[in-house]
Amino acid sequence: MSLELDRRDPTPIYIQIKHWMRQQIKHGVWPEHYKLTAETILAVELGVSRGTVRQAIMELIEEGLLTRIHGRGTFVASAALEQPLAEQFVTFSEDLIAKGIAFETHVLAQSIMKPTEIIASLLNIRADDDVFFLKRVRSIGDEPLVILENYLAYPRCRGIEQFDFTQYRLFEVLEEHLGLDLDWGRRSFEARAADAKVADLLRTTASSPVMFAEQIVYLADGSPIELSNLWFKGEKFKLSATLKRDRKALSSQRTLSQEYQPGDA
Repeated sequence: MSLELDRRDPTPIYIQIKHWMRQQIKHGVWPEHYKLTAETILAVELGVSRGTVRQAIMELIEEGLLTRIHGRGTFVASAALEQPLAEQFVTFSEDLIAKGIAFETHVLAQSIMKPTEIIASLLNIRADDDVFFLKRVRSIGDEPLVILENYLAYPRCRGIEQFDFTQYRLFEVLEEHLGLDLDWGRRSFEARAADAKVADLLRTTASSPVMFAEQIVYLADGSPIELSNLWFKGEKFKLSATLKRDRKALSSQRTLSQEYQPGDA
């Protein structure tokens, strides 16, 4: 290890370790997605307790320099925010909370309205039914990172208009306050160029890259409850996935391929 702890220095040991880790990240010794050595091994190598190492790591997680994936370990965080792809069904705000990243929400519009034909079809409601419309911008510090437009089938979530969505998260209201059983969702992503309105809200230039996402969320009974459109700031956003290799399935595929001969029915 390149770290030499100065035990005569009044600076706490965990702070010294934290500073060393930060330098490892800053100078690229530990690049993005680098997996840290296990806390127990680091503690032995540094000659300190595991709790001391953990305190340094936890503070760097809070600062957004490190991230922890349950059951996988601790990694150097990406400079851009990463949205899990094809893993658990989590919202952008839930992902930020899990990473310990503070954010602010600004509500731009909130109303009950009639749906367009497409929205009514996707939410499986009648054209004369109401939808609850919510438009927000979510920021980290002073920087806006995502625009969220949500359309909800109002017959399935009456009373939702009473909530202050600068203080409450949408899924939190649906599940914990309205008692709805959100079961699964479908997301699609598409690279786009920001139009003037999107660029203005994200404080970027027109035609700059953004990641557009469309999401439909379903209740446990199979009925759609929410349709959303999201625009993520391109230079601050990445998709990520944790993948597991299934050797058994690959072996079965190879076996089937070997058994198949040209001319087989």
